[in-house]
Amino acid sequence: MTMTLGETLTRDEIGQFWELGYVVVRGILSVEEAGRARRAILALLPEDLSLPPQWRSWMGRIKPYDASGSDTVDTPELLPLFANERLYIAAAQLLGSPRLRVFDGSVGITLRNEAPSDTPRSQTLHIDASVPDDVDDFLGTLEEVQVGGCYYLTDVEPGGGGLHVVPGGHRIVAEEAAKVSGGRHLFANWKRIPPMRSIEVVGRAGDFALVHHLMPHAASHNRQSTTRVAQFLRFVRTDHPHGAGALPPRAYDAAQRAAISPLGRRLLGLDPWPNDMGSTVR
Repeated sequence: MTMTLGETLTRDEIGQFWELGYVVVRGILSVEEAGRARRAILALLPEDLSLPPQWRSWMGRIKPYDASGSDTVDTPELLPLFANERLYIAAAQLLGSPRLRVFDGSVGITLRNEAPSDTPRSQTLHIDASVPDDVDDFLGTLEEVQVGGCYYLTDVEPGGGGLHVVPGGHRIVAEEAAKVSGGRHLFANWKRIPPMRSIEVVGRAGDFALVHHLMPHAASHNRQSTTRVAQFLRFVRTDHPHGAGALPPRAYDAAQRAAISPLGRRLLGLDPWPNDMGSTVR
């Protein structure tokens, strides 16, 4: 049986994703939903702004981590973001399968900072491939592709801390890696990519900036008065060749479980996908 889903992305948006490596999915969250998630993230900050020692802060960008070193933030208030139906459908359209897993769930709070105007990015360009270090080459298959990015939970204007991407950069990475044996390991496993021209992805609160896993990207400086708040997610197929789609589920307490929808239970690995649902999206 083939599972028939509605459409989130138009044919043109799908074409843009594969050509440029990114697309902004507009209005995935309502203004009210984005506001609730934004307030939940900002509530993580201690009242006296004394950041826990395991948290990271750089160039105005704050990322919470727990004591185990995980940056996943899956409080009951934020778990619904992992299983937004429209975002799931967009990922399924691109990956060609309804059988997906979702992970990451880190959050970013980017304060205004006064970095020099000639340094638009606060990070080195890199990719988040989730490919084991002992794998020498990218496979270039649809099963290997991951799609992910971030919810903008505040309006992000130019110079407002938006995600920086390299249009078409996912194809550049794939082509350069394919030229040599062990191309997966170029540029420190593509974590320190040499300078390339990048653009800032702007959007409104509730939009999702969706990117290919081989897209060179980086955080950018926020020079606006509005503190940028974002939450990051990635989707993979359950038949991901490197095992990212078959990771054991996290442990959740009663409050978290109450916040997880039936779709979320499947995406988070708590429940299996039905055997008779097929493996393609029409």
